[in-house]
Amino acid sequence: MSALYRERLPSSSDASAELVLLHGWGSCSEIWRPLLPALRANFSVTIIDLPGCGRSPLLADMSVESVVQALLAQLPARALYVGWSLGGLLAGELALAEPQRVSGLVRLASNLRFVANEQWSLAMPGEDFAAFYTGLLEQPEKTRKRFNTLQLQGDVSARALRRLLPLCHAEPEALRWGLDCLRELDQRETYAGLSCPVMNIYGSDDALVPAALAETVPAARSLCYAGAGHIPFLSQPEQFVSDIILFEKDYIAEATPPGIERHFEKRDVARSFSRAANSYDRAATLQRRVADELFRLLAHQRAPQTLVDLGCGTGYSLPALRQRFNDAQLVGVDLAEGMLAYASEHHSEDCQQWVCGDAEDLPLADARVDLLFSSLSLQWCENVSALFSEIDRVLAPGGKAFIATLGPETLFELREAWQNVDGYAHVNRFIPRQALDTAIAASGLRVQWREATEVLYYPTVTALTRELKQLGVSNVNRDRPQGLASRKRLQALQQAYEAFRQPAGLPASYQVWYLELDKQP
Repeated sequence: MSALYRERLPSSSDASAELVLLHGWGSCSEIWRPLLPALRANFSVTIIDLPGCGRSPLLADMSVESVVQALLAQLPARALYVGWSLGGLLAGELALAEPQRVSGLVRLASNLRFVANEQWSLAMPGEDFAAFYTGLLEQPEKTRKRFNTLQLQGDVSARALRRLLPLCHAEPEALRWGLDCLRELDQRETYAGLSCPVMNIYGSDDALVPAALAETVPAARSLCYAGAGHIPFLSQPEQFVSDIILFEKDYIAEATPPGIERHFEKRDVARSFSRAANSYDRAATLQRRVADELFRLLAHQRAPQTLVDLGCGTGYSLPALRQRFNDAQLVGVDLAEGMLAYASEHHSEDCQQWVCGDAEDLPLADARVDLLFSSLSLQWCENVSALFSEIDRVLAPGGKAFIATLGPETLFELREAWQNVDGYAHVNRFIPRQALDTAIAASGLRVQWREATEVLYYPTVTALTRELKQLGVSNVNRDRPQGLASRKRLQALQQAYEAFRQPAGLPASYQVWYLELDKQP
C-alpha cells in the first residue's frame, strides 16, 4: 500500500487533543495552511493529501474502502475529524468504518448526497453534475477554473479568498475518482448510525451545497456562516477556529474509544516511571536479561540508517545499539519525561535525538525508521491496533522491528495471592496474544513469535513489591484500592503467596514474548 503524504504538527501549547483535516475535491492539504497557527494553539493537527492530490500518489486500488484503510493507516489512534466537501463524505466513511478512531466529526460545506435525485433535492441537479463531469474529461483545466469560481461564488470575501487558494496538483484519475465519489456516495441512511457527535457548518451563499441543509440534517450543532460560499473556513477563519474549539470542549469528552478497554491512564504510567528513573537500574535484573536476549536477535541484522529505541527507559540498551550500529542515526523515545532526562544525561554520546512520545501515536515521520528496537515497554499500550499501525507507518519499506513484551501470565502468582485477600486489581493486566495477532495482521506487518518464561525468586513478598516499586511498576489500575495496604492485609498476602514457595524462594514469573516484525518492501 502506497504511503499518502501526511504532516503532523504538534500543539504549540500543552493541549493534547488531536485534530485531522481532510480537504475537498481538486484541492490538497495546503488549503488548511492559513489556519494552522491558530488551530495548533489548541490541537495537535494532522493534514493529509488524498490519493493523487498534492504530494500523495495514486493507490493501486482506488475503491472507497481501500482509500479509507490507507487513510486510517496513517492517522492518529483517535481524533476529531474535520472534512471539507468531499473530505466530509470521506470523514463520515472513516467514522462508520472504525468509530473508535473518531471522537467527533465536523462537516464543512458537505452534503449527505451531492447529486440530486427524486428523493433528495437539496443537492446539485443531476444534469449540471453530468455536464461538469463531461467538461472535466474534455477540458480539464477549464473545468477546474470553473470549479474555483463556483467555490467562491456568493462569498463576500471572494476576491481575498482567491489569493488564498493554493495551486494544488491533482492527477486526472484522482479528479475523476473524486467526482465518482461525489456522485455515488450516499450517507442519508448511514448518517444516523454515526456514534460520535457531529457539527455541520455551511455557507449561507454556497453555490454547491445548499444552506438549507442546516435545518434538515440533524447534528449536535449546525451553523450557517452569513456571507460565506463553499469555503466558509477561509471566509471566516476566526469564527471557524472558535467554533471548532467550542465543539471539542462542549461535545467531545476525554473518553475511551469504543472497543478499547482501558485499565489505566497513560499519564499515571509516565509519572510512575519518571519517579523511578534514579532507582530503576539497580532493580532491573529481568529487564537487563530480556534486553540482552532481544539484542542477540539483531546479530545478523543489516546496518540501518535510522534506528529507534522505543521505550528506551534509562538507556540501558543504547550503548550496545551504538556499538553494533555505529553509523546509524539513533533516536531514543519514551513516554516518561523523567526516564528521558536520565537517559540523555547518562548516554548523551550514544544517542543523537531524544523524543518524548506515546507509542500509540508516535511523533515520528512516515517511513523513515529502518530498525525499531523495543524491550519491555509496549505492554503499557492497550490500543494495540493503533500501536502496530503506528509501527507500520514509521517503518521504511523493508524495515524491521524487534520487540520484547509481556503476556497476561506475567506475575500470576502475585495476582492469585492478592485474589485470596480482596477483590481489587493489584497487578497490571497485559494484552492476550490473540489481540496482538489480530492487530499485527491488520497492520500488514509480518511477524515471527518466540515465547520464554523468566522466573525471579524473592525471600518475601515485601522484597518483590519493593523491587517493583523501584522499577516504577506501581499499581496504576483504575480499580486499584485506595491508600496503603494495612499490616493485616499484607500478612494475608504473604500467607497466600507461601503456597507458591519453592526451594529458591517465592517465584515471580514473567511471560515474555519476542516479536520480529517485517514491513513489506
